[in-house]
Amino acid sequence: MLTRAVLDRLSDQSTAGPYKARRIYESLDQAAAIFCRLTKIYKRSVTLTTVALQQDYTLPPDFLDLWMENYGGRRFVRYYDGTNHSWPTVIDWKSLFRLNLTVSQDTPSRVSIRETESIFAASVTGTATTAGAAVRGLAILTDSTKTFLTTTRVWPRDVIHNETDGSYGRVIEVTDATHLKCALFEGNINGFGNGNAYTIVPESRMQLTLEAPPTTSGHLILMPYVGLPDPVFADYSSWRISDTRCRSIACGAAALLQLPDNSWEEARVMNGQFLEEVKRTNYEIGKMTLKHERRPAGSGW
Repeated sequence: MLTRAVLDRLSDQSTAGPYKARRIYESLDQAAAIFCRLTKIYKRSVTLTTVALQQDYTLPPDFLDLWMENYGGRRFVRYYDGTNHSWPTVIDWKSLFRLNLTVSQDTPSRVSIRETESIFAASVTGTATTAGAAVRGLAILTDSTKTFLTTTRVWPRDVIHNETDGSYGRVIEVTDATHLKCALFEGNINGFGNGNAYTIVPESRMQLTLEAPPTTSGHLILMPYVGLPDPVFADYSSWRISDTRCRSIACGAAALLQLPDNSWEEARVMNGQFLEEVKRTNYEIGKMTLKHERRPAGSGW
């Protein structure tokens, strides 16, 4: 429906072919990502498990920022040592670097979030061990030799290439340790045949750094965060965003598609409709926050 909405806004009556469909999906995804960055409407959480003496922990590729703050305006995470909860606050990387705490500690009081230092993350390569044809735009990659949830970690939004088929696209869902749900484009079958070679290229990552190496493995760090929307690259997938907002996102996607064609005036109008919805959403969120947020009496936290 949103693909059709984008074409309507472009006054395009043609049926979207494979190339056009991919461009529309990418533009819708980019517009939705911009919408979520500006409104912080998508809330998610991730739980990290400490490893003794390991300070750095990789965050999911959809991570944008932490969203919970204390009454001093400091962002925080929740740390659980198996018995007690604590609330380490976030400081900038420069301050944490200057602390230079090298002796391990049981519970951190501060953490930092920054981009990973490695420029190129390791790709995941392999071959499909079972055929997985595309159904409603999504194909299942099965590789019984992999552990996509741990050792060979893969996330939604990672880029995947079927080298045998010549297709490429996005990982949509990590179903379990040996199965991925993918959207592929511009290949022969846009699916996986038994024995097809594939390569998965990770998206860029942020990382959490504890102020000092942890003494103990198995502690839990819960991080509620603002995230990017789900990667929607198939007709029967959807976002957790209301229909009216999705239609404004379609305007933003149409504006992005117009820009390469130098249709500046049309793009300006559609982008204006998109930004109006961003302002309206931020107003509604702010109003709801003021209505429901109450500071505990006598609390300075």
